[in-house]
Amino acid sequence: MKQTIALAALSLAFMPMQAGAQDAGQKIVNNGTPTPDCSVHVNVDRNASLPGYKAKWDDTEVCLPFTPTNQLVPAGTTASQFYIDEFSDSRVREKWAACKADTACREKTMTAAKGFAKFEPRDTGTVDKKGVIDFDGNVDLASIRRPAYFGKGAYSEEIAKSDPAAYVVEFTAPRDSYEIQHLKLSGDIKVRGWYLKGAGITDEAGNKQRALVILNNGGGGEVTAIDDPATAPFSIDKATGKYTPAARDSLSEEPGMRHWRGFLRDFNAAGFDVLITDRRGNGISGGRNGFNTAEQANDMFRELEQLDSGNGLRVLGPDGKLVAGQDAAKVLLDGRSARDVPVVVGGYSRGSYATQWFMHKNFVEDCNYDLATPVCEAKRGLDNVKGAILYGPNSAGLGYRLAGHDAVEGALRVEFNTTYYVDSGVFANVDKWPALQIVKGSWDYVEGLEGSFATYQRASGLKDISVFLGPHILQTQNPETMAFAGERMVAFAKAAALGQKTVPGSVEPKTLKDLVTSVPHHWELSMQKQQ
Repeated sequence: MKQTIALAALSLAFMPMQAGAQDAGQKIVNNGTPTPDCSVHVNVDRNASLPGYKAKWDDTEVCLPFTPTNQLVPAGTTASQFYIDEFSDSRVREKWAACKADTACREKTMTAAKGFAKFEPRDTGTVDKKGVIDFDGNVDLASIRRPAYFGKGAYSEEIAKSDPAAYVVEFTAPRDSYEIQHLKLSGDIKVRGWYLKGAGITDEAGNKQRALVILNNGGGGEVTAIDDPATAPFSIDKATGKYTPAARDSLSEEPGMRHWRGFLRDFNAAGFDVLITDRRGNGISGGRNGFNTAEQANDMFRELEQLDSGNGLRVLGPDGKLVAGQDAAKVLLDGRSARDVPVVVGGYSRGSYATQWFMHKNFVEDCNYDLATPVCEAKRGLDNVKGAILYGPNSAGLGYRLAGHDAVEGALRVEFNTTYYVDSGVFANVDKWPALQIVKGSWDYVEGLEGSFATYQRASGLKDISVFLGPHILQTQNPETMAFAGERMVAFAKAAALGQKTVPGSVEPKTLKDLVTSVPHHWELSMQKQQ
């Protein structure tokens, strides 16, 4: 890892300047957003030219790229009318109904929807059989890989330092609507992962305070999957010049996961308790559907309740002692209630969708949209939930995705009883959250950076937006950038948990250009050899 960082610093290269990004009158940002003044070809994972803003790094002029907005506000309407009114739950259902009546639209949309209503094969255990479990069966928690596993040999991950404070945990949750109605399954599933006890975060008076961060993996991510640094982060097709990020191979079960585990260690080293489970339908957790992000949000509420009651909870300590039920209640928080300890919730990619739903359910209204007729109840109202971290999110909802994704989400809700994408109701009410942080690469494909900035602007509480030069995926990120992301997330979580008014080091951008040009001076790995 240290050698990689040193090489990254030595090989830092500046990007070539190209023609203006909006030549020929092609509009790519909304009114009021500074017009891009350059463009640059990015490699992983777009393999395309993107618009950018010029900046000076020392004495060199560079072009800093960003993902443009997929759907601009139509003439004659406002941003609120378009991005909020047109992408609500009711509208996505209406759009699916209209699409369903057209054969071509129906077939195309159903094909896309089926991609988010299917079983995801597990990766854990495909390289090393140690750690393989019967995810839907009765599991010996001692067979699950612990943080120490990732400190051995070539792995040398920092997360291994948390092993003395690491507990393997198993929670109980019901089947989701898709499994019940389409797969005809019943009974409960188990949600499994790690709980890392922390020493407490330090407040301004120098006192230690327990605080909990709950994290959610990205799409299909498995917290105990192997990521061997010997796996090259990307490959290049000699014929086309196209860059392809690393995929599972004979060394790595999930490339990039070591960076995500690095963030767990960052929080735990800073004194936070950290709870992370493989989301239902993924990894060492049970279930057959890994795409119902709103149900995954419900699981986080169940986890907090079970930390107090012990009902359905099993805990295996670092000493090898297994406790369950009432004996497991409050063990992880040493007698404290999960309703009293400050909680910050976060997630990467699909995990950020679950995080957004959790915040919406807690502070706005508790709706379950994976039913033919949605059911909404009053907000959960946990007042110890202090903020949310969205890493690589679609924070502004379906309006900032590609056209047609709204109809896909309508099909998922109506035909497959699954809530996957976050609709505009969450975006519209982000101002009700106590604190928000967005962390992402400037050319993250999930939503145009303008959408992320719009969410940041809409938030009214403690907030931070931290952007770096890189794509959505983790495996090709610059290690120095990952260190930056970890530092920013820890700084935000501390500020939120302690009730501070500002996040140390926040850039507080006024425009999209301010945001893009605030990035640290580290290029993503596939871009470093560009001259």
